[in-house]
Amino acid sequence: MAANALGGSLTLFSVKGIKVHVHWTFLLLVAWVAFTTSRAGGGIPEILVRLGVVALVFACVVLHEYGHALTALRFGVHTRDITLLPIGGVARLERMPEDPMQELWITVAGPAVNLVIACSAAIMLYLFSGFHLTDPMEAGPLGGRVLTVLFAFNLGLFLFNLIPAFPMDGGRILRALLSMRLPRAQATRIAVAVGRAMAIVFVATGIFLGQPFLALIGLFVLLGAGAELRASRESAALEGVPVSRIMRKHFWSMDGGSTVQQAADELLNGGDHDLVVLWNGRYHGVLTRKHLIEALSGGRAGARLIDLGPVEVPPVPPEAIARTAFAEAMAQRWPLLPVIANDELLGIVDAENYAEFILVDQARAAGGHRRS
Repeated sequence: MAANALGGSLTLFSVKGIKVHVHWTFLLLVAWVAFTTSRAGGGIPEILVRLGVVALVFACVVLHEYGHALTALRFGVHTRDITLLPIGGVARLERMPEDPMQELWITVAGPAVNLVIACSAAIMLYLFSGFHLTDPMEAGPLGGRVLTVLFAFNLGLFLFNLIPAFPMDGGRILRALLSMRLPRAQATRIAVAVGRAMAIVFVATGIFLGQPFLALIGLFVLLGAGAELRASRESAALEGVPVSRIMRKHFWSMDGGSTVQQAADELLNGGDHDLVVLWNGRYHGVLTRKHLIEALSGGRAGARLIDLGPVEVPPVPPEAIARTAFAEAMAQRWPLLPVIANDELLGIVDAENYAEFILVDQARAAGGHRRS
């Protein structure tokens, strides 16, 4: 078990290069289960049994997320990692395929895993020792409880994820199906509208029936729908746009023979936080503010920039599509992308460039102006 730098998580294991992390807030769930069990009069054995059930449930969540991740891998889409939270799991795919059929297969794979587990548990409940779903305890308390939990949880997760609302799988399934007939942006808007309508029903029903959990689900869906719509609009703004339209020609660069102290002095003068390192007049790599600060704190103020091992971010040509380049940069966590043609560094693009371009494009659209 190793510490994960992202969000205070611990790495549990890795399968096919996809690491599974557990977030520190998961300890709150463990503490809550132990506290409520103890308060109800349960001893250590009962606490351990309930924690075992929690572990079993989240093992199914991991399998659900691996269903997405491994199917995505078949289409050449890698998954950064899977993180377990008290409310469930999150698989961070580098991107979602534009092909609606591929998106459909990737999305369906998660709930399909839960359906297989639920069906397997139901068959075992029916066959073993003659006990049935209506009275599982006849086959033995532990075996019956485990199989019942597996059946009920996985069936519930399967049905819940099929709700046609973002951020559940059902919202992506609906978008993928609509995308087979409609433009992706329009399909996303329809799927978001359906999700928002269902979210309002959830919130209203939860308040009316005094079910706060249902109302919270509705709020969760509303937030997820909004985030998906924003992502869709940003993606549409970058559709067919070359990086040459977005790149900036004025950026912070220094020769690799310069010292860390010299770079730190320029950093204090304001401007960029990411430094493009040149060697023999050509692009060599990128150093971030973090690299410089760590070098200073490590007593390396006199070290050459080239000796810090600049990050060798692959350059992109000016005709590269901005959306594809940005997705790759985000997936690899590169601070910026150098734009190079004929060995000449023309400019750079970073997250700020993308954000500003999207803002300007959306403002033009709101004003009735088309992009030239």
